[in-house]
Amino acid sequence: METTAKRKTRARGKVKVLEKESLEAHVDLCAERYRRLEEKYQELKDSINESNKVIHERIDKVKESIDEHRQMSLEHHFKQNRILITTAVAVIVAIIGSIASHLMVG
Repeated sequence: METTAKRKTRARGKVKVLEKESLEAHVDLCAERYRRLEEKYQELKDSINESNKVIHERIDKVKESIDEHRQMSLEHHFKQNRILITTAVAVIVAIIGSIASHLMVG
């Protein structure tokens, strides 16, 4: 029983013999080989371009996410500052009120 690999090897051998004997067959086979190489090259370029597009889309999403987190962090920081300032003002007003009431009583 002959395997597929053996059949391919035998076919390649026949092509090589034909190519050696006929310049026209050699030229035709080279043209076909170059055409196939160009197809493969174009497929690789398309694949790389598609991969680059996906990568850039993901990078853009990451940048957007970082910007959102930065904005949220700034908002949180400003809220905390407002709370601290409001608390400090309340404490100062309470102290002043306490001092004022002690001065009026005394």
